[in-house]
Amino acid sequence: MPNNEPYTRIITPAPEKPVENCKPLFGSYSGMFHRFDIRGVKRPYGRMPIPSFITDFRITDTLRLIFCDEHILGEIEFFYAGYFSYMETMFWNRRTNRQFAYRQILPAGFMHLPQHIAYFVAACRVSRRYVRIFSRLSKGMLHADFDFLASRSRPTCEGRLDFEALDDQCTDYSAVIPYFVNSRCAAVYLCSFRASGWVSFGHDHDIQLDKNTSVGFLDFRKTYTQIRTNKSFLEGFGYIDGMQVCFHIGDSAAPDSYAYNDNMLFYGGKRIPLPPVQISRPYGSAQQWIIQDTENMVDLTFTPSTLLQRKINAFICRTDYKIICGTFEGAFLTADGRQITLKAFTGIAKKTRMRI
Repeated sequence: MPNNEPYTRIITPAPEKPVENCKPLFGSYSGMFHRFDIRGVKRPYGRMPIPSFITDFRITDTLRLIFCDEHILGEIEFFYAGYFSYMETMFWNRRTNRQFAYRQILPAGFMHLPQHIAYFVAACRVSRRYVRIFSRLSKGMLHADFDFLASRSRPTCEGRLDFEALDDQCTDYSAVIPYFVNSRCAAVYLCSFRASGWVSFGHDHDIQLDKNTSVGFLDFRKTYTQIRTNKSFLEGFGYIDGMQVCFHIGDSAAPDSYAYNDNMLFYGGKRIPLPPVQISRPYGSAQQWIIQDTENMVDLTFTPSTLLQRKINAFICRTDYKIICGTFEGAFLTADGRQITLKAFTGIAKKTRMRI
């Protein structure tokens, strides 16, 4: 239970993999899992003796790579649910305040997200929608390239990006948390980067990402999913007084969210665990969001600038989600008393309802 001591979570080196002897290794970790695989958990959906090869079909994989600078915020997302998968790449042009996305639904077998973080390739290879993420995190590098043909409402888009994690400003974080009940789990890997490269829209609009001011962020997770899931989370990226700042804040999913959650602030290469928060939208998703906790460590507001809403229906699966780009105001208070103030700080919010 919460007390008067500053909030923290013990962070230890990551184990070989998130699940051992059919049991999740709940906790917060530094570094990456050697094998990022949660299959084989014993009876994740109740006491019925359902074989693990059946319950493993309920695992969903999500890989998100975000890049941000003063001109653009972009997100590449791969989602894999065994029997179907999709890719979506979203851009927010901060100069024009225009947001648009390229997406592709893929049938079973056309996409597989990796079981190793240190070295992998994740790709969507369709003639009109080509995206590839190539990880060499064993060497501290990650690369992404994409090529999208124009459609009625979207221009041709092409980009080549490099992400470097060896800089002192960058760090990573892993976690295994109970997912609504202690018998199910979600495994998470987060990593911040310096980003560089270029993005081109049409034939006359090129954006160069400056390595000294651009931020990259990787969010890779595997989850034993419920039939119906509602979730919201927010993430911010940028520099404050020369220090790289990234954070991930989400709705609580663990029964004991005080001990187990994936809320994390990366500040100048340091990991600062954040307590569970309350995310409220008193005026709806398109208006100001309020994010607060009970430990006086998080006091933020998120003001949307653009909103992209989509519905995906594929076989028995249905997803209704909103991608909202905007800015944060407020402050974080760390356990050692340091206040990190955010003003017009760039970020992204997502609100998802999913039936799988």
